[in-house]
Amino acid sequence: MEKAKKYIPGIIFVLLISVISIMLNGALMKYINLEALTLAIIIGILYNNLVSTQDIFKAGVNFSLKKLLKIGIVLLGFKLNISSVLKLGPKILIMVIIYVITALLLSYLLGRLFKINNRLSALIGIGSCICGASAVVAMAPCINAKDEDSVIAVSIVSFLGAVGVIVYSAVAFSGLMLTPVQYGAWSGISLHGVAHAIAAAFAMGDVSGEIGTFVKMTRVIMLVPVSFILSIVFNKGNEKGEKAGFPMYVLYFILAGIINTTGVIPEGITALLVKTSSLFILMAMTAM
Repeated sequence: MEKAKKYIPGIIFVLLISVISIMLNGALMKYINLEALTLAIIIGILYNNLVSTQDIFKAGVNFSLKKLLKIGIVLLGFKLNISSVLKLGPKILIMVIIYVITALLLSYLLGRLFKINNRLSALIGIGSCICGASAVVAMAPCINAKDEDSVIAVSIVSFLGAVGVIVYSAVAFSGLMLTPVQYGAWSGISLHGVAHAIAAAFAMGDVSGEIGTFVKMTRVIMLVPVSFILSIVFNKGNEKGEKAGFPMYVLYFILAGIINTTGVIPEGITALLVKTSSLFILMAMTAM
């Protein structure tokens, strides 16, 4: 009990910053949707550098980063509905696989061109081609990425995703000859975060929104094979002999998706779990 008490001040501190970032995002959303994640990171950086995080908060901050992050990623699996994804057919799956591979290779090549370290390049590529900030924080332990690499990658993909929502929404009302299905698939396969893709997809209506959501969820499923592959790649290329072990919570993430697909859990509880996931991931990124 005494050991648990030392975490409480830091957890409350991180929760407070997270709530502030959510409120700020709500106030700024009519102008630009930077996501609460990005705002939380900015607030955290400013506080730590201008004021410095007090010792009383540090235990709870570390707990939020290490424990709440994993729980949040597992709960994120309750957003998945695998049967809905499979109904889209093999064309969508092939399209998603090609996109993921292309985005990762392009990120690697650009990283080499601009002399960026491989782990940061990988995280930016992962965030861009799978599910934005959530994919970054889920994959960082797989490749032994530094905390600062994670923060930079999250900031970049969140900002680009926010810009994408504005641009795509403008396209939806521009009169271009795109059907709702085409526009929804385009939004779902190319925008960064889940929130970005869904927000842009629904700009043309419910049909495009549903298609965009399903395509995006197909990309989220790619988190598992990509996690396995990159864990192996970065283990082989690790000269110091440090093992970037595969995190079991990624498998629990898929298990949560399978459970959600069966429909055994009421929708109200699923919605609560998904909201809890978003809050825990937000708190973890604030702590980072």
